[in-house]
Order: sequence, then C-alpha cells, then structure tokens
Amino acid sequence: MRLAVALCVVSVAAAACGGSSSTAPSSTSGNHLSGSNFPLGPLALTHSIIDPGAIRWITPLGNLNPTSHTLPTDHIYFYVANPNAGESPVTNRTTFFAPGNGTVTFVIGGAAGQESKIIVRQTSTHSYYVDHVILSSAVSIGTVVTAGQVLGTTGSVYAVDLGVINDSLTVSFINPAHYTDGDSLHADAPLQYYVEPVRSQLYAKVQRLGAELDGIINYDRAGTLAGNWFPVFGNLPLSFAYDTYDPSLPLISIGIGAFPGVFAMAPGDPLPRNVTIASGRVLYALYRTQSGPGRTLSGNPFWMLVQMTDDTHLRAEIFATRPTDFTASTIAFIR
Repeated sequence: MRLAVALCVVSVAAAACGGSSSTAPSSTSGNHLSGSNFPLGPLALTHSIIDPGAIRWITPLGNLNPTSHTLPTDHIYFYVANPNAGESPVTNRTTFFAPGNGTVTFVIGGAAGQESKIIVRQTSTHSYYVDHVILSSAVSIGTVVTAGQVLGTTGSVYAVDLGVINDSLTVSFINPAHYTDGDSLHADAPLQYYVEPVRSQLYAKVQRLGAELDGIINYDRAGTLAGNWFPVFGNLPLSFAYDTYDPSLPLISIGIGAFPGVFAMAPGDPLPRNVTIASGRVLYALYRTQSGPGRTLSGNPFWMLVQMTDDTHLRAEIFATRPTDFTASTIAFIR
C-alpha cells in the first residue's frame, strides 16, 4: 500500500504496532483451516484479553501510525501503559487471556519470550486475532483454545491488539485488489461480539467522542480525495481519514518520503471529501498532531500539494516551505 518528503508523530497511539493492517499487508486468510470444519454463526467473545482493571483505555478501529499503519488499522488496541504518564510497557505487563473458544489457524512468532500474533477461528465465517502476546506455552496451527484461557502475558508495547475477521462481510474499499489480507478486507468491529456485561465494560473504556464507539477503517469516497491512495511505484500509501478520538477532525496519514507521519490540516483547508477533479490543485498546510484528549498542533507547517487527475489517479508532493507548483519529485497515486 505509499509520499514525497520524515516526521514521526509522538502520540500515545503510535506506541502500539503490529497486526496485519500494515502498509504492505501480508495474506493470512489463506492460512485459515477450512471454514466448513466449524459451526455456523457469529463470534461469541466472553473474556477481555486483559483484566478490565488493567486497561488504561481502548483505541477503536482506524488508528493511524505511519509507516507500519499508514492506513486506518483493522484492529483495536487495549492500552496497558500510558507513555504520557511515564509508565513502562515492560513493568506493566499483565496476563493475556483468550477472548473466545476456537482453533488456532495462524501463528506469527511463537518462540519463548517472543511476541506473537495468533488467529483463532471459532465459526465457519468468523475468526479473531490477538497480537503482542508472549505465549506461556507452545501454540501451533490446530491448537484448541478455550475462552478465558491464559495465553501468556502482554509484550513490550504500550498496547495489545484485538481484531475480528468476518468472512461474510467485505469492506467496501473502492479497489479491493489492494487489500490482499483478509484481515483488512473482512475486518469487523470486535467489541460488538462480546456478551454482557463484558461488552458494556469494554465499550466504557473506548477513547472516542460520540455514540459510535467501534471506529471506522474505510473513508473511501469515489470521485473525491477522501480515503486511501496507493503509489504507482513503491509500497507505502497515503490516507485522508479522520481522528479515532474526535471523528469530526480530518487527518492526513503519510507513509513515504522525508515527512511520514499523521498531520492535521489548517482550519479552512478543503475537506478531502469535497475535493474532486474540478478542484484542480489543492494546497494543504500540515501540522504534526496526535490523537486523543488534549490534541495540539505543533511547529511550523509543512505543505502538501495535491491534484486529482481523474477519479482514480492523484499526484501529490510535500514541501518544507510553501510551494508555487509541483516539481519533478511529484508522486503518482492510484485508487
């Protein structure tokens, strides 16, 4: 999945990584055991992946953290430590539980003391996955896990991941061919599958304004700038999305070039969903930012010049000073 100009945003959300909604997703769907071997129906999740009392907060779907997560993430984050409060993810390691019954169909890692990602299929259409777990015992494809079973401990990151893959749901990206991993193309909102009272307990931990607490990973809007773009050459994308904490705030997530990071646009800059071919060249002032309460804009702006050349093609370039035109460093993107 790819820009020209490198800023690393210091953000609590940036402390979490992993999962498969990366800038260059690897396919995991092909490693699942056949769904025909499993019962029908949706997931039933009964246990939080960590003790609810140990959760600092939950970040919903759609987190932005270039370059590993330039596109909105297809999983949610359970924060076990707060980097802004000087907490240590190692000191704050806590027990990691299986959220539901199922059979392991995919494993990344698995060595003693190593953080691992495992995918567990529960039904013919639904799987869940967890990441950044240091497994307490050997797990391999075919291992049966039980809801509430201790899988191990959290790893050396500030947050751990929970994702749901729903094979009966296909996210309506404009060009699904870019999403070769089933994790993103069939991503679903995990917390809705929890039974009560755990569901309400976990939703109460979600750090997001408004009534919609699951988050969003797809902002594609045909014929406009909004959503995900992929470079014609290279593998790091560009995304015009929204903040996970305040979903009214547009953000630009940049994965390549000298200025990767998450940026807010200046007040008055056109919303990406309103930018079309007819808009011609559009100039954005970009400010480093972070998601979450107390968000601030810092430093002098960088500048981004964009132009949709047709409904599915875009040229873009980032500058340290205000530009007057594109240069030879312009990068071509496609839907």
